[in-house]
Amino acid sequence: MQKKTKQLLEELLPAMEFHRDPALALPMARYMKNLFPYLGIKQPLRKTLSARFMKEAKDLDNAEIIALADALWNKPEREFQYIAMELLYAARKKWDNKSLPFFCSLVNRKPWWDTVDFIASKLIGTYYAGKHKPPKMIAWSATNDLWQNRTAILFQLNYKKATDSGLLFAIINRVKHKKDFFIQKAIGWSLRQYHRTDPAAVELFVEQAAINGLAKREALKHA
Repeated sequence: MQKKTKQLLEELLPAMEFHRDPALALPMARYMKNLFPYLGIKQPLRKTLSARFMKEAKDLDNAEIIALADALWNKPEREFQYIAMELLYAARKKWDNKSLPFFCSLVNRKPWWDTVDFIASKLIGTYYAGKHKPPKMIAWSATNDLWQNRTAILFQLNYKKATDSGLLFAIINRVKHKKDFFIQKAIGWSLRQYHRTDPAAVELFVEQAAINGLAKREALKHA
C-alpha cells in the first residue's frame, strides 16, 4: 500500500471513530439481524465524513483503489463496507480487468442484501453494461450459493431497454424453484423493474414460467 493510500486511511478512520454512536449502532445492527457491528453513523453524516477521502481516493490508480476498498472491507463495522462500495463506483472510469474479479470476491465476503444488491447492480452491472453475455453471471445462476444467485438475477436491474431479456428469463428459470426469500424477492424485483420497459414480455414470461407467490406479486405490482 502506497504512502498516499495509508494517509487517506489514517485520516478517515479516526474521523469515523470520533463519531461512533452506540445508541444508534444497536438498532442499525439489529435491522441487519446483528450480523455486523455498526459505528452508528447514518448515511448523511457518513457521506460528509468520507467526502474528502472519496475525492482524493478516486484519483489514485485502480490497484490502489482496490487496495483501499479491500482494507475498508476488512474493517468490522458495516459503514466501512458502504464507503468501499461507494469509492469503487465513484472510480468507475478507472476500472480495468482486475475490477470484476474483485467485485465478485466482495459478493462472497460478509454477504447480506445491503452489500450484494449494490455490488450486483452498481458494480458488476455497470461493468458488464454493453458487453456480451456475461459468463460469470450465467455460471453464478447455476451455483448453490444464495448471494451468487441473487447477484446473477439483479445485475441487469438498471439496464432498462438494454436488458437482455432472454438472459434475464433464462437465469430466473434456473433459480425459480428455490424458495429462499432473497431469491424470490430478487426475481420479483428484477421482473418488476423490467416490466417498466416491456410489460407484455414480463407478463407473458410470468405466465409461461409459472412464476407465483412472492415473486409474482412483486413482478406484477404495477401491472
